[in-house]
Amino acid sequence: MRRLFFLVLACCFSAGLFAQNANQWTVTGKVTDEATGEPVEFANVVVHSQKDAAVAGYSTTNAKGAYSVNCAKKGDYYLEVSFVGYETFKSASFSLADGSKNFRPDDILLRPSGFELEEVEVTGKKRQIVYKLDKKVIETAGNIAASGGTAIDLLSQTPSVKVDADGEVTFRGSSGFKVYIDGKPSTLTGSAALDQIPAEHIENIEIITTPSARNEADGIAGIINVVTKKQLQNGWSGMLNVKGSTVGTRGVDFLTSYRKNNVTWQTTGEVARRYRKSDFDQTRNVHTDTITANTHSYGTRESYNDNYGLRSGLSWDKNNTTWSASVEGRYGVRNRGGGLNYEDHYTFDNAAYSPVQDNYRGGDYVRLDEWTVRADVGFDHSFTNKKGHKLTGSFFLFRDGDAMEFFYTDLFDSNGNQAKGHRAEEFEYRLTAQGNLDYINPINDRGGKFEAGYYYYSYTEDGDYNIWFYNPDYTGDSKYGQGFEYRADLYADYVFRRDVHALYSILSNVHGQFSYQVGLRGEYRYRKLGSEVAKDAAHVWHDFDLFPSIHTAYELKTGGRLNLSYSRRVTQPQLFFMEPYVVYVDYSTAQCGNPKILPEYINSYEFTYSKGFGDHSVSGTLFHRTRFDKIERLRIPYETGVVLDSMANVGNDYSTGAEVATSFQLKKWWSLDINGSLFDYRVKNDLKINGTDRQSLNWQVALNNNFDIGKSTRLRLEGYYVGPSVSTQGRVNEFCYFNLSVRQQFLDKKMTATLNFRDILSTSKYVRTDMYSRTGIQPHYPSIMLSVTYLFNNFKVKGGGNERADHDMFEGTNR
Repeated sequence: MRRLFFLVLACCFSAGLFAQNANQWTVTGKVTDEATGEPVEFANVVVHSQKDAAVAGYSTTNAKGAYSVNCAKKGDYYLEVSFVGYETFKSASFSLADGSKNFRPDDILLRPSGFELEEVEVTGKKRQIVYKLDKKVIETAGNIAASGGTAIDLLSQTPSVKVDADGEVTFRGSSGFKVYIDGKPSTLTGSAALDQIPAEHIENIEIITTPSARNEADGIAGIINVVTKKQLQNGWSGMLNVKGSTVGTRGVDFLTSYRKNNVTWQTTGEVARRYRKSDFDQTRNVHTDTITANTHSYGTRESYNDNYGLRSGLSWDKNNTTWSASVEGRYGVRNRGGGLNYEDHYTFDNAAYSPVQDNYRGGDYVRLDEWTVRADVGFDHSFTNKKGHKLTGSFFLFRDGDAMEFFYTDLFDSNGNQAKGHRAEEFEYRLTAQGNLDYINPINDRGGKFEAGYYYYSYTEDGDYNIWFYNPDYTGDSKYGQGFEYRADLYADYVFRRDVHALYSILSNVHGQFSYQVGLRGEYRYRKLGSEVAKDAAHVWHDFDLFPSIHTAYELKTGGRLNLSYSRRVTQPQLFFMEPYVVYVDYSTAQCGNPKILPEYINSYEFTYSKGFGDHSVSGTLFHRTRFDKIERLRIPYETGVVLDSMANVGNDYSTGAEVATSFQLKKWWSLDINGSLFDYRVKNDLKINGTDRQSLNWQVALNNNFDIGKSTRLRLEGYYVGPSVSTQGRVNEFCYFNLSVRQQFLDKKMTATLNFRDILSTSKYVRTDMYSRTGIQPHYPSIMLSVTYLFNNFKVKGGGNERADHDMFEGTNR
């Protein structure tokens, strides 16, 4: 590792010694959207010889629409600028001669495709996925299939993204990703964080699969950064969204903003319930000691997430510094369960005992209530001595107090008398603090820069667990009524602390058509788990490690772009992976953490090609990921009719495959998007108990048709096929479904109504098997969502874009 450290540093310093060829001429300028005046990023800028149209130089625009093209010799030239969704621009002829080595033509205005002057109607659309040096950007503008949904809906069409029956998002087979909002880490994790961001508030989503050294090293699948909409014009503006569905989803959210010169104030809020309902069917076979229990449970399962949130933030510019502060309060409820029928059949190894059959009616539920408060402060200071020379910093404090997770089960016999049941409570108090300081120093005027920074993270959680079981012979006092006996022997407590300190440095530069970024991050990680009851589980763990990253890009003269990247990552075990006590999720499923579990370490490699062809685009990615000490849930027999789920480092896994995203403008009124992924997934199981080496070929395809029916009406038809996948102990079958969406705009496009029909052919069915059970889930049909959006004052939503969809229609997979 030390050799790698010095090698990276040597590359950084040697790369900075390159100098620009003194015999070159440089053509610089800016490209903007003719309709909106906004910069156009990643437009292709080509310098052609006036004599024979030969390519003399090539570049792409940056986030500010700026470009710089080097030409090797003097002569007469012209510019050609193109980008998906815009008409190709061709400039007048200009000359490069002796004397000045720099030439700057007038700013270039790109006209969107289909732009009609007499009607001022823009029908062109933006590129579906934009590839940058260290990330890809999912454009969400003009989305109709995700209307009324969340960030999960917007991500679902992305290649290799899969949403399971509980709404859990996985990317290339892993759920270990970090969620950021406007570049700041979310205090929630994974799918829970994405599910609380209304789709209408999102400008775009950045997926960073090989994060640079700038980003925290935690997260196997990388980072998902959600960029929210902001209003940059003076005055009041905002939007109001109302939604409801036939299965019970409903909500209201709003975004309002006020800007006056250098001060901006923005407030967002939401009151919503996201609801799922499914038919559930599960068979389970568990053998313990001398008894085999065969159980069959079936019925209707449902889940809902209630979210009540309010956030307000203020930013102001003064003396080359932007200051920001915000506060957010939120109350959330997550509930899962349902009324089921249970058929239990018990057989005995001893033939002297006859089989026993029990039938019950009842249900099991899990509910989490939590109040949270978060406060953020930050600054962004630009030095006046050099353009791009800046220092930024941010800090947030997050408190999640009085959170309670409640589990309960009731089973009644055919006469309506209670036969079994339990109640369990887990109280939690959480406190999170995080801060960072980042410095950027440009090293030349071609985009080269040196970055360095410090990162601090601290998380503390204190909790305890209590449980009551139904015992018909118990006659004492009970918090939950007659017969519920408190089990003091199962009481548990814990205190958990995790700290991270990190330093990083990055060197990036541009040499003609080639650009690179090389970085190194060093992290010291500390964790401590204590318990008065489970003293054997108490431990202290700490470690220091290095995480290098390399990103390169090459702009082809033919108009394409190549990206090659590498990143080393780590996945820290979450606390519930380590909680040292048994929790009964329902009467037949228990969970227990593993306090000695180790982190996962990941190496990720990617190679990407992307190119636009007028109104069409294609991009493809080859990737390979290795993961060591893979963390996975394992299931074993625990008691009669009960299985125990726990976490373990099961071995290593390997993912190798390809992703493709294409977009075609077949007609002015018809666009077609085809996305797909295919990857080989292998698990090498070193923990040979109840698990084996597994392999599967995973693939999925999304086919999306968008039809513009007049100026104010759009229709979308989408189809999905998701192939099978495996783990060390089980398999999830393939499934497919089709969605239909219709959007209508009113009141000079200030009001938009969208109707979404999900799984219109009722073909979706989720089936999972493992060593002890088979679970089938069929969503209730029909599922129809109506959402209405109203824009007021000068709030503007970018038009065009591709629509996304959502696999999140099942409920009940955690059984």
